[in-house]
Amino acid sequence: MRKSNYQLAPGSMIGGRYRIVRSLGQGGMASVYLAQDLDLGDYVALKLMHDELTEDPEFIKRFATEARAAASLDNPNIVSVLDYGQDGKTRYIVQEYVEGRTLKELIQEHGYLDYRLATPLMIQIGLALEHAHQRGVIHRDIKPQNILITPNMVAKVTDFGIARTSSANTITLTGGMVLGSVHYFSPEQARGGAITTRSDLYSLGVVFYEMLTGQLPFDGESSVAVAIKHLQETPALPSTHVRSLPPALDAIVNKAMQKNPDGRYQSAREFVDELDAFMIDPNGVYGVIPKTAAWEGSTSAIGLQRQQANYNKLREIEHTYNKRRTSRYRDTAMVIGIVAVTMILVAILVIWLVQRFNNKPDQPENLEITLPNFVGRDYEEAMPELEELRQQDLEIEIHTVEDDSVNQGIILKQDPESDGTVKINPQSTILNLYVSIGQGSLEVPDVAGQSRLAAEEMIRGAGFADVRFRQEASETVERDKVIRTIPQANSLQTPDTTITIIYSSGSAVVEVPDITNQSLEQAIQMLEDSNLILGGQSTVGGRNIPDAKKVVITQTPAARQIVESGSQVSVLVGTKEDYNSYFNPTQPPPAVQIMPQLVGKNMTQAYSLLSQVGIKKILTTSIGSPEANALDTRDENQWNQIYILQQSIAAGQSFSGDTIEMVIGTKLDYDQFLNPTPTPTPTPTPEPTPTPTPVPVETEPEPETEPETEPETKGVTTSDAGSGGGIKYLSP
Repeated sequence: MRKSNYQLAPGSMIGGRYRIVRSLGQGGMASVYLAQDLDLGDYVALKLMHDELTEDPEFIKRFATEARAAASLDNPNIVSVLDYGQDGKTRYIVQEYVEGRTLKELIQEHGYLDYRLATPLMIQIGLALEHAHQRGVIHRDIKPQNILITPNMVAKVTDFGIARTSSANTITLTGGMVLGSVHYFSPEQARGGAITTRSDLYSLGVVFYEMLTGQLPFDGESSVAVAIKHLQETPALPSTHVRSLPPALDAIVNKAMQKNPDGRYQSAREFVDELDAFMIDPNGVYGVIPKTAAWEGSTSAIGLQRQQANYNKLREIEHTYNKRRTSRYRDTAMVIGIVAVTMILVAILVIWLVQRFNNKPDQPENLEITLPNFVGRDYEEAMPELEELRQQDLEIEIHTVEDDSVNQGIILKQDPESDGTVKINPQSTILNLYVSIGQGSLEVPDVAGQSRLAAEEMIRGAGFADVRFRQEASETVERDKVIRTIPQANSLQTPDTTITIIYSSGSAVVEVPDITNQSLEQAIQMLEDSNLILGGQSTVGGRNIPDAKKVVITQTPAARQIVESGSQVSVLVGTKEDYNSYFNPTQPPPAVQIMPQLVGKNMTQAYSLLSQVGIKKILTTSIGSPEANALDTRDENQWNQIYILQQSIAAGQSFSGDTIEMVIGTKLDYDQFLNPTPTPTPTPTPEPTPTPTPVPVETEPEPETEPETEPETKGVTTSDAGSGGGIKYLSP
């Protein structure tokens, strides 16, 4: 298939306005270049339609109409069409230049995308289609290759207006009807029926299927075979490929890929709304297909007649294909024998070549090429020859040189030099070409690492008047600091050159790790490893818990969510017991337990004992002494100073509840409350010495001193909870 007559060299002009910077690649419909809009100074993606399309009367007839419709779209998830036109016989479309990669490349890199990432991306794509459909624009060729993903994970749909053009991935029926990219087109496209907005939604379902599984729902040995499967077969559920997928996504994909358009989502908004609801409640019911969506009788008589004709044509093509394939199997034995011998010979040849390459790396004569002499030649004229050298693995670097005596674009010198006969090894050589840019040039200052304001001042101070800005995600450059410039630093440019300052928008996105049930120290380290930071921190019950005992109970954002690198993760922390209690709130205590001895224990010891017998709530009352009132049971650092003086359930008594009341105080309170100082026994009064009288005198005994009574507990208070006396609530 002939695509283009030539490869445009840097500096070439299109439409008198767009200057080619470099090639970005080729597709089935167009060659794509990075170009600079000389009127605005912006960089754009310039698509030049292939020659065979510009010679197609049908293409010429609808090109302007569809390009104009595409240019009317204005949505953050659609690559903007900025301009379109014709330069000679070449028709071109000018689009917004998006740095990033295609969704297809992203899928190929990861195998499949986690549904927590795939679903938000699909929502963006759906919003793009909603915007287009509301304006009467149908894409007709939705596929991962036509969806760009920026470093910040923004999806942008491209190629509105040219998607109907035939390419290597399309299938065409008799009469020239183009159906679209075979793996993604809808059954009505396969039948040759009318294409509607719901056709785009079927293709969207296929793309979502591939995002979630890394596989296409239908594949085959030929385009026709795949088309037949779109018409007849039901794809396997996505969860059969990736078992971790929620059933709700199976239902959503299944509805999007219904063969009858009436059974699909009727609008892109309906599709997006279901995905939004799924993100909020993954366990909801989705993808409900109306009972009236049976295929029979759902098409008009006119549509059915045309569809049946094309459907029969597909069957005829498929039958011919299968017949030819069957005829090839008749001589299976002979073919297998020939193939086996051929494979053995090829294997021997490959082994010999590998051994020779590995064992004799010092023989560059087999890799040498002739280096031409480029000095004095025009750079643009030399571009085709330079491209051939690049294809032979020769690395080429271009340097600009200011020279008043040499016209712009002339190659002044090269390194290594050559008279046209010098042999070089392209894999170990770098060809440096020095190209004149004429006179009056300025050097672009190096502003990497500078702030935007400082960088702009430096560039304007160097003599450049047109300064632009563009953001780019960076893992290494601080937000709002300059990454680089276009053109690059230290290069020579004319004063009217637009200098674009690329500055950092911060790091890219990351997945939040699961830090629950981890110690606080481990959680902080896991967040740092993921380029995240610890945010707000709250504790269960508002207690003061030592850092060494803290365990993460919950986190916000939740694990596996996609956030910007450097984001904060807030946590709720408690002890290990708090974690177990939090996630097992309905776990009943044992039916009958024996209350341990708590009196005389400190709070740390009592807390441990009560945790073992199912106590969930502790009510504490201060004995009322000034020292006891100063204690705070919510501060675990004070627990070793708090002693139990009384317990509402006696030690050794059986119980089945989960609450206990205790009177608390200091160690001194405990000693005085339960072990009062005994009253000393009074010293007996000695009996008087009897007088030597014959009659004894009777004496009255002195009254005994009564011992002091034990202190009563009347002073116990039950005021509001606080740092002094009162009821305290604890949760073991």
